[in-house]
Amino acid sequence: MSRFIQYLIVVVVSLLLHFLFYYTDILRNLDYKFYDFSTTIFTKTKIQNSGSYSVIIDIDEKSLQVMGQWPWARVLDEQLIDSINTMHPSALGVNILFPEQDRLSPISIQKFYKRYFKLNVQFSSIPPRLRDNDQLLANSIKSSNAILSTYFSNEDYTAPHCEKLNYKNNIFSKRETDFTASSLLCNYPILQDSVENFGFINASVDDDGIFRRVPLFMRYKDKIFPSFALATLLSFDNYLQIDKSISDILINFSSSKPKTISAIDILRGEVNPKDIQGKIVILGSSVIGLNPSYITYNGNKISNSMIHAMVINNILDNAIFTQPKKYKKINLIISFILSVIIIILFAKRLYIYSTLLILTTTIVSFIWLMRAYESNIYISIAYLWIPLLTIALITSIYHLQIINKEHREQETLLIRQSKLASMGEMISLIAHQWRQPLSAINGVVLELDIDYRKEKLNAQQLDKHLNEIERITAYLSRTIHDFTSFFAINKESVSFFVKDVITQAINLTTISSYKNIEIICNKREKIELVGFKSELIQSLLVLLNNAIFACAKKASNEFRGEIVIDFYHLKNYVYITVSDNAGGIPKENLKKIFDPYFTTKKKSGGTGLGLYILKLIVEDSMNGKVFVENGSKGAIFTLKIPSK
Repeated sequence: MSRFIQYLIVVVVSLLLHFLFYYTDILRNLDYKFYDFSTTIFTKTKIQNSGSYSVIIDIDEKSLQVMGQWPWARVLDEQLIDSINTMHPSALGVNILFPEQDRLSPISIQKFYKRYFKLNVQFSSIPPRLRDNDQLLANSIKSSNAILSTYFSNEDYTAPHCEKLNYKNNIFSKRETDFTASSLLCNYPILQDSVENFGFINASVDDDGIFRRVPLFMRYKDKIFPSFALATLLSFDNYLQIDKSISDILINFSSSKPKTISAIDILRGEVNPKDIQGKIVILGSSVIGLNPSYITYNGNKISNSMIHAMVINNILDNAIFTQPKKYKKINLIISFILSVIIIILFAKRLYIYSTLLILTTTIVSFIWLMRAYESNIYISIAYLWIPLLTIALITSIYHLQIINKEHREQETLLIRQSKLASMGEMISLIAHQWRQPLSAINGVVLELDIDYRKEKLNAQQLDKHLNEIERITAYLSRTIHDFTSFFAINKESVSFFVKDVITQAINLTTISSYKNIEIICNKREKIELVGFKSELIQSLLVLLNNAIFACAKKASNEFRGEIVIDFYHLKNYVYITVSDNAGGIPKENLKKIFDPYFTTKKKSGGTGLGLYILKLIVEDSMNGKVFVENGSKGAIFTLKIPSK
């Protein structure tokens, strides 16, 4: 496959992964968490210390205990609005829906008894202006220039008078918004017709159940309507400008929270007018069942009225946070480009450059995130970090597997090369071991020839000579078997006896070349192992040849080298020890004796790979351990191999 095709496949796969990320909920939900994290670490202290522009009049539990259950007679609502209006707020937003006629109004009661009981109920003692609570409330709303609330939904029905609603000649008709609705819930006609300013009170949570944002505009049919908070601001500031690209905002919860006053305290006249004067008042309820509450990122609950009061504060503080959609696409494109570069760098084994690229991207994007946050913009940073880090992680894991595979192959090749490197020595050994047996065979043949010529070759004499030849050829055959077993490439695990492997390893050593060195293994215990027989032979051969070399260095007329092999079974392990009486290993070499290319045989052509390969074989192929220590006479090497 050409390099161009490989790179093309990399680009296509990366592109598909980014598309997958973009169109799944996982990335969006993770981005919510990144926003919460950003909000936590980039809290704006200057906003925390600023004053609040709004105040909430709350129809709370205390108010309901005094005035009775909700809904109240609208004459009480009228008194509440009038009381607030006398304190001269800059604006009053009524976060309460009045979709039906007031059933506690005297006129409504008269109609009720007339319709169902044919009775003409008279309220002569009630002044005429107090007989229609809806008209009374409508007059109060109009005189206070209050803002009423509406609610959008996706139900099937909208009241006819609600369908005709239009916000100030549809001044937002050219604005785009992602929020649409199929139905509209508004107020009782006489009340709705009494106001010019109104807005929707809709608020909803994100997919993870956390409240973060509110829409500023919503489309119903071909008309655009403002939110309740925005309509409240527009009631006294006609020059308020909102960027056309903004359709919703993220609430800045670090902004100052408005003061909350109980509605009953207003009705009783127990409130200092300065707490209301010049403030934007939101009249609503925090009582569960009357008004929904929402959970914020820090686990706090927030009422619908508090949401709109906070939006008002954010807008006036110029502290609203926006999340432009363009940043999602920008970050995803950057992530795609960087991902392709990282994959190519990994393919070329430029791991340091890949790491530097990831670190640089993280640092630069974090600074970008922080600077954008200072400008009240959240740049959807998860759309950069999550795909990029995911692809980098997948690529890293894939390359680690490749490196591990190459490392294992290299180790196998190194072990094989170590065997081949000792082939010359082994061939010399075989030649040495075969020379005497071949001479013996030649001698037996000569004796056969002489006996035949002298006519002394009887059946008994022939059997004797043939048995001797058979014994010698069996020895030669065993030597060939040991040699071929040692060089076998077969990696199939087999069952074998430890004693047999030790015997084969001894037969392959150079011990026969030394008259004053002896290898002792007196054990006859049959301990069985399952594993790679040839590799255990190689491991023992490394230890035995090292011990022979150590003893040979110390050779003299008085010194007799002795190498002792012992093996035993303990719990779930088989232990094989090889010890010598050559004086041991210098302490400074004990810790580095298994390091590759460390050798004390430089003058004799040592490579320093023998014990390193031994360690690889025992730990990787046999899942065992190898230990070394100095005993009273010399070095002791121990192989610890699992028996199961």
